[in-house]
Amino acid sequence: MKHILILFATAFLSLFVNLSVAQTAAADNKLSQTITFHPIPKGPSVFGVFEGRFPCPGVARQLKILIDADCAKLKCDLTLYRDSVTFQPTKFVFTIVGGGDVVKQEGGSYRLKRLEGNWTIVKGIKSNPDAVVVQLDFGKLGAYLYLMKADENVLFILDENKEFRVGNEDFSYTLNRVELVPGSK
Repeated sequence: MKHILILFATAFLSLFVNLSVAQTAAADNKLSQTITFHPIPKGPSVFGVFEGRFPCPGVARQLKILIDADCAKLKCDLTLYRDSVTFQPTKFVFTIVGGGDVVKQEGGSYRLKRLEGNWTIVKGIKSNPDAVVVQLDFGKLGAYLYLMKADENVLFILDENKEFRVGNEDFSYTLNRVELVPGSK
């Protein structure tokens, strides 16, 4: 009995010896760098550039974008712009690789869709009425895409009802803020 008590006390006290944090604080997180061969948007009118990869069907169906039958993922780039004086949301550019129009190139082809519109900030989802939600308005397309702000660098892609989408073992419905760096050809 004495040995069990000593073992229990040792195990209990070892919990307090090396207090550790399971995740790095958000202030310490650094943006990922992404190489681009396109002009890099700069200046006070750029609110942020976000990238992500997510399963094909959900967003493609919502935005009425053509995809191939064997499509596993869509690669997305989102650039949000704002008024450089008032800092209010203005326009966005949403580029999707893997869905949309067929682009032929030497050695094959791929699908690409570039969509533009205006964005605003709206409040609330069912599970959190105070959540900050970015609403992308695709205009003529007649569709909205909702992105819930997790923090300054992460946006969750929501469904048409402003509810969380569920990814799979390979891809999630998340966009991460990135820093674009020029590539060399």
